Amino acid sequence: MFIPCSPPYHSGVKSPRSPLLLALLWLLAAAVIVPSLLLVRGPSTDLYLAVTARTADLPGVELVAEAGVIVLALLWLLAAWQARGAGLVAVATAVVGGAGAVLAYATSEVAKTVVQQPRGCWDLIEIAHCPEAGDWSFPSNHTTIAFALATSVVLTALATGRARGGAADTLFGTTTALRFRRARRLPPHRAMVVAPVVLAVVTGAARLVQGVHFPHDVVAGATVGVCVVVAVVLALRGPGAAGLGVLCRNEVVRRLVLAPDARAESREQALGRR
Repeated sequence: MFIPCSPPYHSGVKSPRSPLLLALLWLLAAAVIVPSLLLVRGPSTDLYLAVTARTADLPGVELVAEAGVIVLALLWLLAAWQARGAGLVAVATAVVGGAGAVLAYATSEVAKTVVQQPRGCWDLIEIAHCPEAGDWSFPSNHTTIAFALATSVVLTALATGRARGGAADTLFGTTTALRFRRARRLPPHRAMVVAPVVLAVVTGAARLVQGVHFPHDVVAGATVGVCVVVAVVLALRGPGAAGLGVLCRNEVVRRLVLAPDARAESREQALGRR
């Protein structure tokens, strides 16, 4: 006999508008902070010259940022896999967080074409691996995607660990939740909160040390990455969990989305409502 996945239920938040309002506030913060960073280009250039005078010739420094992004992408996959044992809200956090990272990267690309800030390595210093003319500097794409992935990993890890008590649903204002008794016994994934943040910082710093970005490029990229992903998760995690609840009525999808314990719990909840 077919038993559907348990649908998400309301978590006690009074209005679905609260996460949307918070999402707009995060986007507004990015819209204010990022352009404001262009005002500090003078001091940023001075710091850029001081740093790159000592570091631009370091061998292999150009590989650090590339490796950082790859490792962060792998951490996101790991976080998404772990979320399968914590229910649909945690899985939805991983999915929409990943989509938010893609959107953050696209946003940084648009910002580059609008601002068209030259790179310091075009006329201020000489380095071995300077991007070609037309590949603008502000904001840093590598930093954007690094901080976007790190934010997605952190939010997913928090949703996975906090599935035990439902604190994540209150924290981020989502109006839906699907909690499983077995999932509440999951340990907190502290390493999945600290490691991605450290990697993102190292990735952004590597772009400065390499000489391909000014400090304000890096800060702008970090701002875009964090704010866009948080806004997307706030706005879409609840609807995403509801959509996954519908999709996992198919047994094949259910096996992909939920771990065995979570699937068993969803069946028990469905039977309990009969």
